[in-house]
Amino acid sequence: MRQFPTSAAILLLSFPICAAAHAGAPLDGKTYIIEMSSNQSASGYASYLVPPLARAIDRAGLTPKDGPGADVVFNIVTHSDVGQWVETASGREWLYTFTVTVGISPEMYVIPFEGTPQFGVAARLVTPNSDREDELACLVDLAAREAIARYRPKGMVQISGQSCLRKP
Repeated sequence: MRQFPTSAAILLLSFPICAAAHAGAPLDGKTYIIEMSSNQSASGYASYLVPPLARAIDRAGLTPKDGPGADVVFNIVTHSDVGQWVETASGREWLYTFTVTVGISPEMYVIPFEGTPQFGVAARLVTPNSDREDELACLVDLAAREAIARYRPKGMVQISGQSCLRKP
């Protein structure tokens, strides 16, 4: 009887499972557009939001659509508080709570003014600096990846974005 190394046997057994799990992903083969609010576009904020979002969507294999007729619409809603004093292990620190929500909605869904998508993932980060571009890009990427992976027709998922905190 032929013996397979344990890792090869696991690989042979897990490959069909992985392929089957991915094959039924609800966004496979879908087309998309990215919708930014007029405030995001006019202020230049979209230039910070779109690149990490587009990269995450591209890695997922969705197809961009020029104009109307896309299967889904991606949008981003950001929120930051004014900060507050928080007791930490190193003493008192002024910390901000920053949230990035990446939404996925059918094209026929009219995204309301405040940006609430039909489905979305909100990644929340507590940080000493709410203006870090690297943390923002990381949060957008994280929320987009999770939204694509967890997509369902409706709902909102809250996740921690602390993995995006810049290490000192």
